[in-house]
Amino acid sequence: MKPLINLLPWRQRQRQQSAQRWGAWLMLILIIAPLLVACVRQFSAWEISQQQVNKEYLGNMLPVLKNIYQKRLLEQAHNQKLLQLQQTRAQQQRAIQVWDGRLIQLADFLPPGVWLSALTLQKNQFVIKGHAGFLDDVQALEKELTQLEGVATVRTGAVQYEAQGGMSFVFTLTLSEVANALAN
Repeated sequence: MKPLINLLPWRQRQRQQSAQRWGAWLMLILIIAPLLVACVRQFSAWEISQQQVNKEYLGNMLPVLKNIYQKRLLEQAHNQKLLQLQQTRAQQQRAIQVWDGRLIQLADFLPPGVWLSALTLQKNQFVIKGHAGFLDDVQALEKELTQLEGVATVRTGAVQYEAQGGMSFVFTLTLSEVANALAN
């Protein structure tokens, strides 16, 4: 038998190089794969620890934030009460200014023989009670009351003679802002 002679030595070399190349790739994969798995595990562990730290931080912050929220709610309620109080005071000041002018005007309209015993605001009507020496003074006051600013109507109530002399009277004034509100 004749020995076999390889006439194409380059094929043998190519096979060896190919085997070496595949071996290198296999070794590289065997080295990189565990490193990659270790990196992924390390990153996952780091993410979990970060989430735990965030959870702990948020857990600690929740009572503090609830406390701040409660304080803000109390402050808001307090501020609303203050605002309502300021609005009420402003309305009272406007009412005082309006009534101040009306009462001064009423005092100017009083004839010399007339004095007032009661001024009341009942059911959106202004009631004036007083005393006069003569009926003419009561009639003059009624005429003057129709010219009073902010008065829509003047109704004469009871006019009675008193035992001591003179007369007692009652006038009921309907205010123009009340009459306007009732008309609407």
